[in-house]
Amino acid sequence: MLSVLALGACARGGELPPTGPSLAAQLRATSSTLTMLYSFGRRFDDGSVPESRLVILGASLFGTTSGGGKTTGECTNGCGTLFAVKTSGGERILYRFKGGSDGAVPLASVIVLDDAFFGTTSEGGGSKRCSGGCGTVFKVGASGKEEVIYRFKGGADGAQPVAGLKVLDGALYGTTEFGGADRNACFQGCGTVFRLSSDGKSERIIYRFRGGADGAEPAAGLVAVGDALYGTTRYGGAHTNLCAIGCGTVFRVSNAGAERVLHRFAYRLHSDEGAFPDAGLIAFDGALYGTTAGGGTEGAGTVFRTSASGTERTIYSFGCCGATMDGRVPDAALIAVNGRLFGTTSSGGTGGYGTIFNITTGGVESVIYRFTGKPGGAHPQAALTDVSGALYGTTVDGGALGDGSVFRSTL
Repeated sequence: MLSVLALGACARGGELPPTGPSLAAQLRATSSTLTMLYSFGRRFDDGSVPESRLVILGASLFGTTSGGGKTTGECTNGCGTLFAVKTSGGERILYRFKGGSDGAVPLASVIVLDDAFFGTTSEGGGSKRCSGGCGTVFKVGASGKEEVIYRFKGGADGAQPVAGLKVLDGALYGTTEFGGADRNACFQGCGTVFRLSSDGKSERIIYRFRGGADGAEPAAGLVAVGDALYGTTRYGGAHTNLCAIGCGTVFRVSNAGAERVLHRFAYRLHSDEGAFPDAGLIAFDGALYGTTAGGGTEGAGTVFRTSASGTERTIYSFGCCGATMDGRVPDAALIAVNGRLFGTTSSGGTGGYGTIFNITTGGVESVIYRFTGKPGGAHPQAALTDVSGALYGTTVDGGALGDGSVFRSTL
């Protein structure tokens, strides 16, 4: 079983070892080489714009593209695909989504359960409550046969699942960005946490966000720690002059639906507080680590740490400008490799094309690769995947044809 992992950002502070080169110097000396494994857009029905994290199974990496594939009346740019790329290169399409009652526009990674791939589509499903459909949960077998196991209805039910799934106690858990409680703060609903049996026959909304202090629009997946699930909401929580609809939250929810906000971000001028956490969390070294797409000392995003009880601190603020060519806007979750955290930023670096970085738990950060745009990759928005010490990922732009890429980064 696979869980959604997340990436991170840069940091400040940290302790230096008593002898030898400083840890900061060691990180600055770390760099990586990048290999383009596949560039999307080589065929008319190929996928495009891969926004999901990759999942390794055997010698292949599996992911989704939000566009490309089959073009229909509902999807003029293609409804998206489920694809496989070998670690040595070469791509094949397992399934092309059709829109309508079928799913469309998958944005998240898939998980493997009972020899099949399970995932979500942000549109499709056929509900008239949402333009383009309220989204689905799907299952694709190894042969490429697809089955929609649940279609979201909108309204009190969830709508637009843009994140992946988490398996806990044999059931599928996830979030929807909209749907749930219909409040003035959220015209389409403030989002939900849902539970779904693996056969799709039993769905239950275990929490509906209200858009106030409890958060709004959970756009990331969940992480399980013990018998509880932890996640983030992009908005809601604390309102400041820089966050008219709330700066976002970190929350905990039990599988019975009891929710507790661990932290409400409160981004203000002259503070290092983060804002707008788009990505999920990673449990590492006895704490939860995550990224925010905004906030920090220069408004370019942060990496933060919070305890299970809710004690939070910013460990790194990304830079806006200057000679360091630091990353900006860490949209993805962090992953842990050999005791360090690695992540991506969707912009910043050379020419604003984004970066790969690593960071210690003490906040020492180093950019290990700066994307260069076409024909290289550009604007990574997904978490990385570690395969025997090499980092694999996707970019939504760039590649040889500008439709996105799959890459391997070797330290």
